[in-house]
Amino acid sequence: MKEYKVMNDYVYYRDLFSDTMGINYRVAPLQNRKPSGHKLLCEVSPSISGNSDMWKRVRLLLEGIRKSNIPFLYSPEKINIGEKGAQLVFEYFKGRNVEQILVDAEKKGMPINFDLAMSLSIAIADIIEVGSSIIVSGERSYHGFLTPDNILIHYDGKIFLKNYGIFQYLEKSEPFFSETEKRYGSWLTPEFMRKERLVAQSDIYHLGYLIYRILTGKYFSCGAGDDFDAKFANLTFKQYMPSTDKNFLTHVITFFKKTLNPDPLKRFLTIKEFKDFIATYFHIEELSSITFNLAYFMNSLYGEAVDEEDKVLKQELAYVVPEPKKEVAATPQAKEDLVSGILEGLDERKKTPGWLWPVLGGVALAAVVGIYFAVTSGKKASELTAQQQAEAAMRLKQQQEQQAQIQAMNDKIKELETLKATADEAQKKALELEKQRMEELRRKAQEELDRKKSEDEKRKLDEAAALQKADEERKAQEELERKKADEEKARQAEVEKKRAEAAKVKPGDQVPLAEVTVKPDKIAGDAPAISASMRAKYKGKTWTTPTTILVDENGRVIKVKILTGNVPGDVKALIEETLNSWRYSPAQKDNVNVKVWLSVPFKFAF
Repeated sequence: MKEYKVMNDYVYYRDLFSDTMGINYRVAPLQNRKPSGHKLLCEVSPSISGNSDMWKRVRLLLEGIRKSNIPFLYSPEKINIGEKGAQLVFEYFKGRNVEQILVDAEKKGMPINFDLAMSLSIAIADIIEVGSSIIVSGERSYHGFLTPDNILIHYDGKIFLKNYGIFQYLEKSEPFFSETEKRYGSWLTPEFMRKERLVAQSDIYHLGYLIYRILTGKYFSCGAGDDFDAKFANLTFKQYMPSTDKNFLTHVITFFKKTLNPDPLKRFLTIKEFKDFIATYFHIEELSSITFNLAYFMNSLYGEAVDEEDKVLKQELAYVVPEPKKEVAATPQAKEDLVSGILEGLDERKKTPGWLWPVLGGVALAAVVGIYFAVTSGKKASELTAQQQAEAAMRLKQQQEQQAQIQAMNDKIKELETLKATADEAQKKALELEKQRMEELRRKAQEELDRKKSEDEKRKLDEAAALQKADEERKAQEELERKKADEEKARQAEVEKKRAEAAKVKPGDQVPLAEVTVKPDKIAGDAPAISASMRAKYKGKTWTTPTTILVDENGRVIKVKILTGNVPGDVKALIEETLNSWRYSPAQKDNVNVKVWLSVPFKFAF
């Protein structure tokens, strides 16, 4: 049987996805070495849990959301705090986040249609509207970071929002901005990119962006110098809109302009305005079937995968953690000086510069984008998507049914004509009226069938043209992304070159002791001059006093630290006076004189 990692009384089965808070895993708590049921566990990012003030605010908010008992706000049922960080434990969720759904739908050629996309946005807006009843610091709450990895959809069609209201309470340091921008890119709101405060209208932006991404299949961006209105001049969609009315497209563009505007005050100001616009202009307001429609879509997308996942879940719960093996005792190692170890450990953390991660992230992102477009560009432009094929099959079936109805009407007309031959005058008159009525119905049915056939032919031509255009756009986008990736690599290479130049050691720089090529040696300095009064005062006492000194590039002691608090003032003064009088040969790195901290233990026995 497959073995799994066990940590902190949980067995870890699978890495699921990452989001704002950290990495999410499928796990199970252990009881007597056996898993007791699946949970979703989020390992909170150290950048959040390691900041005590920020983590305190986030934890209070998480607990408040849990206590509010608001449906569909996906909140942890348990928060574990350990030496290595924090864990959020949720009830296990059988479904996917929207980010994964969009990727899988693209791979399988099953785009979300217009009505379902708009209904989905209203359903999410409803959850946000209910969640706003939570008051934080005297203000109504909002999500603030409604990216696709924070929207979860259950296989049965229920929608849940994860990490509600947390993002605006995280400290936005420069590394945090850089990491978030690299990860989410254009999903970020303009106010976040401008390093301004997130607002309730940030949720409106994310809802509009989600619909834009679903309907067009593209990502949206509008820089400081871009013409916002021009972004919607030549919109193309992944599928046909449900209306050929020109005003309908105008309403769609207005919707995007009222959600994606860089100025929050020019967006819909409330969730109600957002929903009312959709209900008024797109006639989508009845949400009683949204759960069923989503469940149907999820089943179409993941039908086989759900059955397979159920089998895997059952197998995972049958796993029993093996008895721990007896380990051979390790050979004790000599303890290094505590103070020196701490100082060198802190210096070691500085070896990997913070700018390196954004560089690697940019290169990785460019590689992923390149691979994605290399795969998608290989599809034939004339290939219909699975949904288009299904719709075409449905239309053909309807036409066949209509043709069968027309044939049945023809048979009925012939039957009426036969009955007239043996009927009396009154009956003949009634049969003739019925025949005329049936012929009129047949005429209308034939006209309707001919109209649908004509529309079907036009639709096929339009789809072929649209697919050809989409293929051309893909190729153009692929070339654009390739150029962007090359430019990004060149920019990052230049940044790395400048950083490397700046990282070269200069005379007088402070360097960790472990990195110097020549360590300092004492060349002058006497032992402490202990007076007779001090000897008499502390007779019979013994102190071992750890100290550390900062030796400058000229070998002078310029700073003394006594690393224990139980040293009398006169003894402390004696130590500082003595160490300040010592001289050393300068430490060197790459033949350059540098500053370095050096540990010096003192032992006094009076």
